[in-house]
Amino acid sequence: MEKLNNLLNEKNIDALLVINIENSNNATTRFISGFSGSFSVVLFTKDRRIIITDSRYWEQVKLETEFDLIKFQGSQKLINLVVETLRKLDVKSVGIEKSKISLALFESLKESLDINYVDVTNELLNLRAVKNEIEIEKIRKAIYIAEEAFKMTLEIIKPGITEKEVAAYLEYQMKLLGADKIAFETIVASGWRGALPHGIASEKKIEKGEPVVVDWGAIYKGYVSDLTRVFCIGEPDEKVKEIHKIVIEAQERAINGVKSGLTGATVDNMAREYIEKKGYGEYFGHSLGHGIGLEVHEEPRFGPTYKKVIPTNSVVTVEPGIYLPNEFGIRIEDDILVTDNGCEVLSSLPRNIFVI
Repeated sequence: MEKLNNLLNEKNIDALLVINIENSNNATTRFISGFSGSFSVVLFTKDRRIIITDSRYWEQVKLETEFDLIKFQGSQKLINLVVETLRKLDVKSVGIEKSKISLALFESLKESLDINYVDVTNELLNLRAVKNEIEIEKIRKAIYIAEEAFKMTLEIIKPGITEKEVAAYLEYQMKLLGADKIAFETIVASGWRGALPHGIASEKKIEKGEPVVVDWGAIYKGYVSDLTRVFCIGEPDEKVKEIHKIVIEAQERAINGVKSGLTGATVDNMAREYIEKKGYGEYFGHSLGHGIGLEVHEEPRFGPTYKKVIPTNSVVTVEPGIYLPNEFGIRIEDDILVTDNGCEVLSSLPRNIFVI
């Protein structure tokens, strides 16, 4: 709450207004209030903490947040209730996230209430980038769930199993282990499909000797994990082993070199430069990593154009990859906690190719 109060002072605003309609802005809502429902309006001032939601969530609000509840009835217009509440609070300026609010709703707000609206999108993203101990522990648990589920999944792999069957079993195990839900649609990409960085699981059958890229994650109490490993039924060929070795070395260079205060571009280059040196630069097309937390992609980022510095206590993925069209792909991804002097690797699965 102190950080949010500081934001009010720094931006010279009276309130923060966060509108979440059918999960349009669930992450910021949860960050500020703790409420996880799909429909709400949060108002945060120095003196008041208010949440507006409908009858689906009146009881849930009491369990998840200490904010004062204003009940929204279906017969009301939401915009009218928001404006009425802002007037009662005597708000003259309000911070909003322009990227999370529809143009129509924003125009209605301005027409209904002539006050100063200040975009605080970047400021809130930067606040969310720095995790406290409670947030870090939730991410640790999300990683643990994902890793244990992956180990169990390896036990059922056999020739002829489909990518979708692997994904379904992995997701099932994560839920049994306590995940709220999966963090994103699970990627299982075998053989030539591994060259598709976001090749979600298909009906393709997995055959002997094919490297299989698995990118998966769990959500635990709102916080995500994001991991990638490679397995193979039988020994992979020498070219697969060579590419895997290059990817591992590139990742280790970034992990060993990262620390807070460096720019995301600097960290990205630690891995990218090595892959380029080995002759595969054109086959590593995406950024090295991204922040995780309440969302699977958030601040900060490791990328060629990311000039902002990486803050202490941010949690970021490190995921170099090489993708050879019509052949195969290799990506390895771990989640790290950035510190003043380096980082802590939060994930613990071996990075070798799992040979089954």
